[in-house]
Amino acid sequence: MKRRTLGRLTLASLLATPALATAQENVQTLGTVSVTATGYETLVADTPASVTVIESGEIRNREARTLGDLLRGQPGIATAVDGSVGSDPIIRGLKRDQILVLVDGVRINAMQPPARGSLASYVNVDLIERIEIVRGPGSVLYGAGAMGGVINIITRGGDFTEEPETRGFSRLGVTSVDDGIRGAIGVTLSNDRNVLDLSVAYLNTDDYETGDGDRLRDSGTEQNAYHLRYRGKLAPGHEVQFRAQRDERKDVWYLASRTLTPSDGQRPQGVNTHYTPRQTRDLLEVRYEGDLPGAWAPRLEASIYRQELSRGNYDWSDRLQQDYRTSDTDFTTDGLRVQTELFPTDDQILLIGAEAWRLRASPVSFIGVPPDYDPAVRMPLVENGKIESAGMFIQHETYLEQATVNLGARYDEVRGSADAAMGVSEPLDKTDRNFSWSAGLTWHLDEAFNPYFSLSEGYRSASLLERYLTYPYSDGFTWLSNPQLDPERNRTFEVGARGHIGATSYTVAAYESRIRDYIGGRVVEDAAQPTKETINLDEARIHGLEALVEHAFTDAISGYASATWIRGQNRDSRFNEPLTQIPPPEASIGLSQSMAQGWQWDARLRAVASQNRTADRFTQDSERETSGFATADLAVGYRFGPSAGFRSNEITFSVTNIANKTYREHVNEMTKARLDPANGVQDIQAPGRSFGLTWNAEF
Repeated sequence: MKRRTLGRLTLASLLATPALATAQENVQTLGTVSVTATGYETLVADTPASVTVIESGEIRNREARTLGDLLRGQPGIATAVDGSVGSDPIIRGLKRDQILVLVDGVRINAMQPPARGSLASYVNVDLIERIEIVRGPGSVLYGAGAMGGVINIITRGGDFTEEPETRGFSRLGVTSVDDGIRGAIGVTLSNDRNVLDLSVAYLNTDDYETGDGDRLRDSGTEQNAYHLRYRGKLAPGHEVQFRAQRDERKDVWYLASRTLTPSDGQRPQGVNTHYTPRQTRDLLEVRYEGDLPGAWAPRLEASIYRQELSRGNYDWSDRLQQDYRTSDTDFTTDGLRVQTELFPTDDQILLIGAEAWRLRASPVSFIGVPPDYDPAVRMPLVENGKIESAGMFIQHETYLEQATVNLGARYDEVRGSADAAMGVSEPLDKTDRNFSWSAGLTWHLDEAFNPYFSLSEGYRSASLLERYLTYPYSDGFTWLSNPQLDPERNRTFEVGARGHIGATSYTVAAYESRIRDYIGGRVVEDAAQPTKETINLDEARIHGLEALVEHAFTDAISGYASATWIRGQNRDSRFNEPLTQIPPPEASIGLSQSMAQGWQWDARLRAVASQNRTADRFTQDSERETSGFATADLAVGYRFGPSAGFRSNEITFSVTNIANKTYREHVNEMTKARLDPANGVQDIQAPGRSFGLTWNAEF
């Protein structure tokens, strides 16, 4: 099959046109399409990787407050929990900067601050159109941080129309477990040359109830989001786009940091908690895409952006009822990406590109001293800290009669520098030179069995904070940074298969990842204060299995079952224990009915095994054993046809955690030593039973 037509719909155009993705959801004959896996629109069936696309319909019907809520239960995916908002995604046991999170194709990992939950809380769920998940190393296309996989969050928007048109959407909802209210509205003005999208969203939740009826203190939050996008056709085949986004959260408490502190001279005695009173993400971006003259029909895409994270990192004393340490920091990232698609023949796509970005931050903390702990002593932590990355990549995809072959390579230089860093020895500069590569084959053997194979290597250079921030973190340890850390490197071999047997489709995958120079924190023995030093481990290995089966019982009713099994090995001889925070095996099953008009319903069951393979020596009890659990969710609604000025609208009633289970996710940052209800410290149990009512409309 020729693929040139697919190649013409490129990364920038689909990222800027989520309406197109919605249309494809209803055209099943084309199969599921992803742009994140190859940098341009490609059928998942032709991709030598494990790829999941969470479509708009599923997102609309989920009572999710964060990205972690939407990802939980997907094969090979877990979340690291540090509170109701703090839920960082995990792909195959790798998390935080080891995977890359994009919002409309722009990386947010480059802004990583020291507190948990930073990746999942910078986009409002009600403004998400679709989510694309690519498992395994993706550094060939995306550079630093994509060594474990890529999650691309694509927000809502419209497309060009032949005639002037006004469209919009709205969403209103309430939830019982947290007395939550939410709302979103968006409007698209379009004609054959211009598209203007405006959307806003609001979320406000109180402290939620756990299954045992207790309120999890300080688990509530407030979120506001404002998105604007303009697309204009300069001439046939040439388009310019402008995007502005602002996402804001208030009162984000990192509950795993809550602990009863003795009188240590650094922190007030009593219960203390790390929190963020306010955080914002601001994005300004300009894109261009166009068809150029010349051989091989070149198509050029270019993007330039500035993204700024403003974040407060505060520490609160319950006894004093005041902050005893404060820090307000701007993490500013400037980026540029250019890529050109070339079509030597109708059966080949050649992608050549370059990317550069720079992160800057100069965090300053104000600390208090006994007896009043008023945070007035200025502590300059890092002066003119920078991470600068520049790289070039090439990827070639060939479509043969019986196979699709994908080869790629990339070279990057990542430089860290700072004028000064408190408590850090010189030299402060270090440049990493990284070579990434990938090789994959998809064998179109039969409709019932299409195996694929891939071997790839990706990398992650140490973050600005791992290099330069020596500071008392919220986990109770002072972390010693290291400017000379080597980059992590992940080499993964994966074998899998996809196929259709009648009304049943399936995907299975098995993989082994070998991570050299794994970055972690080692507890320093006999230190005057609890201290960890940031080090490179010799090697870590992760291997696992994933499976997803879907079956269409009728045109309206379908079901699915998924399973994940994973193991991690710490191969450093200094630590004879499992690799830290590897998610336990789990399985999910679901059944749903979806119709253009009429009753809709969706039932889900998730079962998670117990976990006792904890890495206690390396983490010093920060990782805990977890009991197995099972949860069930149900949503029932009715979809109306065009009426009362709406193109469509639907009302959905949902119940999550039907059995009101009391449970905790395994990858939970709360340590065993901190838990003592008598001292006002609660475990981070998941929300109990919740009733929700949601109204979605298109107009």
